[in-house]
Amino acid sequence: MQVLRPFIGIFAVVYFDDILIYSRTREDHLDHLRQIFQVLRAKSLFANPKKCAFLTDRVVFLGFVFFPDGVSADPEKVRAISEWPEPQNIHDVCSFHGLATFYR
Repeated sequence: MQVLRPFIGIFAVVYFDDILIYSRTREDHLDHLRQIFQVLRAKSLFANPKKCAFLTDRVVFLGFVFFPDGVSADPEKVRAISEWPEPQNIHDVCSFHGLATFYR
């Protein structure tokens, strides 16, 4: 989303229609939210309330769990890898390899 380019890498990550806003303090977070909302409003863009979570210290984003102490793989993705059915053909092997390599 080009309209949020000024914030990317400073306090925001944008991936297709997902926006992750990160901040060190609650006050900073409220200010970052205000800035993002101002731009969205000015460009007549809308957030889906069902996809929104505010002022949380743990978020799942793009298959990873982000929290104050670091980042880890989403346990659901790890479970999917560990419970992956035995490959039956080369396509199955390639699919599993792609997923497992991404999380390696």
